[in-house]
Amino acid sequence: MKKFLKILVWVLTVGAIACLWYFTHKEHFEHSLKGLELTLMRENEDGFIVKDAEYQKIMKICDTTNNTDITMIPLDSIRNYIQSIPWAVYTDANITLDEMLVVNIVECQPIMRVYNKEGRSVYLDEEGRIYPTRSNYIPHLLIGSGNLKFKSLKGKSATIYDEEYAESDLPKIFKVMKSILNNSYSNCCVKQVYFDGKNYELVMNNVDLKVVLGDDKDVDEKLMNMKYFFEQMQGSPEMKNFSKISFNYINQVVCTKNKIKK
Repeated sequence: MKKFLKILVWVLTVGAIACLWYFTHKEHFEHSLKGLELTLMRENEDGFIVKDAEYQKIMKICDTTNNTDITMIPLDSIRNYIQSIPWAVYTDANITLDEMLVVNIVECQPIMRVYNKEGRSVYLDEEGRIYPTRSNYIPHLLIGSGNLKFKSLKGKSATIYDEEYAESDLPKIFKVMKSILNNSYSNCCVKQVYFDGKNYELVMNNVDLKVVLGDDKDVDEKLMNMKYFFEQMQGSPEMKNFSKISFNYINQVVCTKNKIKK
């Protein structure tokens, strides 16, 4: 008798749980989608991703006119779409118990813009991820240009370690520009890096002359030499006599004087 009661209690318990699950499932899923909560996280107010446009595209994928309950919302398609946004570094999409579609997108934070020799450009972030340009947003960043060979991007992202970029000029100038940004002095004073095919030249904010960094070797040491030199020569009238200063050699600074007009 006791065994029968135990079995009966077990059966009733399982049945109650099954009924509870069924009614909870029915209550939650046999409803239409109430709305979309789209969160776009980025450092600045403006950015590459246009929130209103992405909102409309996601709602179009939801197609709530035909997809009248939550089970019909193509969540995988939504996730695939937001993952394909080239300026997004993190995305997720879920439907809550309140029948809301919650979408989170984290936008990239580029630190430089680099132009190839054809005049096409890409953005790069701290990790070496590459992003295409977009006409609606042009951030103020350190610029790299010159005789650089690399492919431009259209509608996708990549990294400098990918096969199509690993052997191009992009990883080398990325390394040089990142060193410039990591140095407190050059970060404030350098506004552009130019590669002539052999050496890197710097366009400075505070001096009106040609500053040659040289090749891509020992860049950190060269930048420290540059900082020391300009700090020592600050305010010196002798600076007006120079047309070019080269930091290509670790142990010396080579100054080229202006040509004397006869």
